[in-house]
Amino acid sequence: MSKQPQQSENMLVRSEDLDKLLTLAGEVIIVSSNQGVLSQEIQNFYDKNKKVDAEILSSAKDMSSSTALLSSDLHHLVQSIRTVDLKDLGFRFRRLVRNTSRTTGKPIHFEVIGDETTIDKAIVERLYDPISHQLRNAIDHGIEDMQTRLRNDKTEEGQVKLTFYNTEQETFIEIADDGAGINMESLRKKGIENGVVSSGETFTEETALRVMCAPGMSTAETISEVSGRGVGMDVVKNYIDSLGGSVSFITESSKGSTFTFRIPLLSAVNIVDALVVKAEQYIYAFPISNVVASISVEADQIKTPMEEGDMIEHLGDFLSLYDLSKLLNRQPSQRVSKEKEFINILIIEHKTSRIALVISEFLAPQKLVIIPFDEKFSVCGLVGSTILGARQLGFIIDVPSLIDLSRGKEIKTEGNKEQASMVGEPPEVLEDVLKVKQDEFPNEASSSEQEDASLQQAFIGELERLCMELNQTVFTLESNPGDQDCLNAAFRLFHTIKGNLIMMGFGKGGDTVHSVESVLDYIRMDNKEVTPEIMDIIMDGVSYIEELTQQTKAATWTDHVSEEIIQKSGAILPAKTFEQEEVGDVSTAEIKLSHEAAYRAAYHRRNKKHFYRMYIEFDAGVQPSFLVACLIYKRISELGDVLGTVPLLADIEKGMMEGKVKFLFASDFSFDNLEKGLKDLLIEHYGATLVKLKSVAS
Repeated sequence: MSKQPQQSENMLVRSEDLDKLLTLAGEVIIVSSNQGVLSQEIQNFYDKNKKVDAEILSSAKDMSSSTALLSSDLHHLVQSIRTVDLKDLGFRFRRLVRNTSRTTGKPIHFEVIGDETTIDKAIVERLYDPISHQLRNAIDHGIEDMQTRLRNDKTEEGQVKLTFYNTEQETFIEIADDGAGINMESLRKKGIENGVVSSGETFTEETALRVMCAPGMSTAETISEVSGRGVGMDVVKNYIDSLGGSVSFITESSKGSTFTFRIPLLSAVNIVDALVVKAEQYIYAFPISNVVASISVEADQIKTPMEEGDMIEHLGDFLSLYDLSKLLNRQPSQRVSKEKEFINILIIEHKTSRIALVISEFLAPQKLVIIPFDEKFSVCGLVGSTILGARQLGFIIDVPSLIDLSRGKEIKTEGNKEQASMVGEPPEVLEDVLKVKQDEFPNEASSSEQEDASLQQAFIGELERLCMELNQTVFTLESNPGDQDCLNAAFRLFHTIKGNLIMMGFGKGGDTVHSVESVLDYIRMDNKEVTPEIMDIIMDGVSYIEELTQQTKAATWTDHVSEEIIQKSGAILPAKTFEQEEVGDVSTAEIKLSHEAAYRAAYHRRNKKHFYRMYIEFDAGVQPSFLVACLIYKRISELGDVLGTVPLLADIEKGMMEGKVKFLFASDFSFDNLEKGLKDLLIEHYGATLVKLKSVAS
């Protein structure tokens, strides 16, 4: 008997649970590091001809090697769990480009390449704003109008391409257009006028980017509602900078421009490959990615030109030189001591900035777990602490802020965060930094508050899942407007989301989504054409749901109706889309099977299923009756195959019912088990009464 191929299963995982798993992964790495140190100590003991059983030495090495491999595998597995592909982001950008194209009147051929690229979920949403701004810029002020393009022997459609790809250390995002390109001479003049560059300065693309990213800078001749080439580039750069990334561009007159965002790959767990050093009595770790070189020089090689500070020459460049301990103590101007014959120097960089640091001793590179400082504290130049292999305390250097500190640009903390200096204080101070006093925070939430928070979290998780599915469905529908299955799927998704919103108390949000659902129902039932106007309504509905989801996640959502969506939907729908038919007495009404349901019933009959007729009454209270009925329907569907209802399911979904509903369904459950389980379930969750449950002949 041949084996059936196994299907991949998906499940939602709470971020909090992942964070706990990540913490455990970090602990495994610390244990692995300790075992490595122990193994080395045993080896040293053995090398000194001390009596150590060779088997013990071999076992220690094997254990250390196995644990290191296990910790590495665990780290990479958890990291992969935290990453998501960019397909959902790609769908959102397609919608944005479509809307911008319609607004500007410029036909656009938009291509997304590499949306299967995966990055840490934590930064996906933070990428939306800078990329969307750059896409709008490309269309509004990069792509020419149709007449100009035709005069220049270009296609009518402007070409805009969004590309994602990963290297070993970075994620690259490229936004390219085949438009007119950036007028570098005009940009140079603007830069001189605004004092951003001097008239004698060589105007490179790096200089041009500095001009573009100056607040309020623009070379656009007209003000646009969509964007302005240069306007907001400072915001784009700040977004990318906040992710530790960089922005660059290339442009060619009449050929177009390409903007590139480079973002370091973020590790889901705070684990870093670091070079460990000693400065005075303290141990510090520098991320390997920021280390340029570690050298030892004679004291007379340190230069002090014109009293501007100490400098060291490295590969033809002169770098500012600082004593690490003094710099962390906010004394960057202090001279480096030249008492020793040879001085250990570490050269570090961030983006295009490099500095040199005097340290006491170079230690071995290690894979370390970062323990972030508590959010109530900010330690300029440090990002957190770590426990080294021999249970020694060390501190992780924040290279960007350390370089800023060397230039007198100490980063100010936000809100009420306290300044804390770790240097010059005993190591025990770490406990005070990492531990927040209990009386500084409110008491723990009550169990009911915790339940509400858990429910809210589940609600947001479900909305995010539905949004992703809805995006894919709507994109397919746009490409194939005549696809009835896709239209039905979109209707069901909007309907499900509406029910979730109402159940969570977002009545106005539910009303907005219902208006889009009504349009979908109208065109699918009457076989109407999915026009561009209808696609606009559908996409506006998706955007509204996404905004609601993100703001609910950030606890900033205020329930409101989108008047624009309601009005657009009203213009599509006839004056009376639905007219209620007289159902009569639900308790005595017969359930009529559709042809498709009759086929399913025949299938169940052959497979010896039990058939049941069930009549339920309920008081919906503050909730709409149709919503309670739909929730009950969903639960019954989990127990078996619902073949028919009174009222019809379509009428229930339209709200054409009171607190009575009848079901006919096929199930594997026996009558006794079903009756007991249903009574408890209906009363506990829905306040409903099982008036009658009857086994019917198949």
